[in-house]
Amino acid sequence: MLRLIRICGTAASIAPKLPQPACFLLRYSTFSPREFHYETSDGENGTLMHRFSRHVSHTKRDFTDKTKCSLKVSNFYPLPDVATYGQQIRDLATVDLTKLIAFTTDFRSKTDVRSYTEVVNALDEECVRRVPRATTSELLEMLHCFMYLLPNKIAQLKSYQAALPKLIELFDGAENERDFLSIVFFLGMWKRNKTGAMLMKEFLQQHLPRYLTPDMSRMDFVIVANATYKTSLRMVDESDAFRSRLETEIAEFGDEDDSALLVTLIKCARMNRLASGEIVEKVQSFTESNIDSKELDFRGLSHLFAYIADNRIKDDTLAGLFVEGCWSRFDAEVRKHGFETQSQSCRPKDMATFLWSCATLGVPIESYPEVKMNLLEKAIRLKVEAGEYRYSSDLLVDTILSLWICNRKSIALFRLLFKDKALVQNLRKERAKQESRKDLLLTCAEIDLPDAWDMIKSVRKPSADAFALDRAAPEFLVRPGLKKVAECLHRLKETKQIPIVAIHFNAPVKHLNIAGILVKLAGGEVKNVDVLDERHCLSDRESPVGLMKLKARILEDKGIAGGMVNICRHETAEALEEELRRILLEPKERR
Repeated sequence: MLRLIRICGTAASIAPKLPQPACFLLRYSTFSPREFHYETSDGENGTLMHRFSRHVSHTKRDFTDKTKCSLKVSNFYPLPDVATYGQQIRDLATVDLTKLIAFTTDFRSKTDVRSYTEVVNALDEECVRRVPRATTSELLEMLHCFMYLLPNKIAQLKSYQAALPKLIELFDGAENERDFLSIVFFLGMWKRNKTGAMLMKEFLQQHLPRYLTPDMSRMDFVIVANATYKTSLRMVDESDAFRSRLETEIAEFGDEDDSALLVTLIKCARMNRLASGEIVEKVQSFTESNIDSKELDFRGLSHLFAYIADNRIKDDTLAGLFVEGCWSRFDAEVRKHGFETQSQSCRPKDMATFLWSCATLGVPIESYPEVKMNLLEKAIRLKVEAGEYRYSSDLLVDTILSLWICNRKSIALFRLLFKDKALVQNLRKERAKQESRKDLLLTCAEIDLPDAWDMIKSVRKPSADAFALDRAAPEFLVRPGLKKVAECLHRLKETKQIPIVAIHFNAPVKHLNIAGILVKLAGGEVKNVDVLDERHCLSDRESPVGLMKLKARILEDKGIAGGMVNICRHETAEALEEELRRILLEPKERR
């Protein structure tokens, strides 16, 4: 690029009066050629987003405009004059320009990447120029054609970013159901962007109550739900009607209906943190009915499993169904395609979702004979080597940590995490959302793999206090359940039922934010008491969540005496005191 800039600068100095071709100047405006070298849009025509796009295109477009298209494609493709392309398209009517955008898809396979990039940039720039004077119909037609041409990159277009605010402005003067859904659909493409999220929130707050009626079809509602999910907009707290409709759509979803639509609704429910017994029942019945269906792939099944994990449902049979179902699909994918990278069925984030669900529910994944953990680790390793985790190192951290919680201490993957320089560079970044899980993984490695210190030094200085039994717990970790048990211990101490010398809140495992109670007895013995409350147990009110099991396992490996008191089961003071006497006074072998 620097060489090209030097050449451009030299040419300009020699002949300053010669006009530069518009496309030449725009070559690096919106896209650069390298962005299209590994573009996968052509292979994703069957994805759900394309189904939504076709639905909106076929049912929500204004077909009353009878303006005839006078475009002659042969004047532009397959051999366009790149130097004058910008001026050529400037002379086109808008209706012809939108058709040219669609025909550019065919041109793509017949030219080199650099020429294609120049053409796309020129089309984008010309559309930006026309946005201020365009009508709603012209803007939507423009976006539909760009969606056909660049489904994975449409939100990067300057014309897209300029068109959406203009569409909203025009909509306020001529509201209708057809344009409402079209605007919501296209806003949903602007994900991971504050401007897009703000526009979506304001637009739905103003117009959703009018259009979210019983007459809205399921497909239309799924498109709205998916758009809010993509832009990370929690509408359940904003609209009771949206919450009610979301619950109803899921609960009334037929077991024979399209699994992709249900998965989309479940993802929206997860993002909105919508807990519902009816939804859990639907997920269970749908999974049982479709466990052998090829339409329900690894990606979809992992999201259904994640909803069960979100709600901490303790059901070993159901969990086994998910584990076996996900593994059979993963194994089939490997057998069919080998360890081919860039698989749309077993993406890194879907594998991370599946393993997170297992870890949250404390599923002993290695106890399933059909699950070959070495095969899973090999797939992850090859994806790392192929660069699929390079820009999402947090996914690899989540994956390795989830395996660790499931008692699969993957030393090979942990070493691989520090082998790739780009991954290490990303790990050094201070990002609050991922920081806690990264720190916990490093802590687990310090405790379980003392020889891993040399690798950990590349990210942070090993603290040498990853485990400290007498580390004081900060106040924000002292839960009401802990205080309740501590009060009970103080009563037992005062009444001399137990020879207690001191009681402290402790957090022995650094970065594992589950505090406990350290009890020192008169004989010099020290015992650790953990409290199982509703926050840290599954739906049966007896089984601990994965992180609590991880802490218990670390304490056991360190040989720390003590136990876990379940305040969900021992609700009265008398029952709680009896349980504490059993933990603190009885020998371990008698408990």
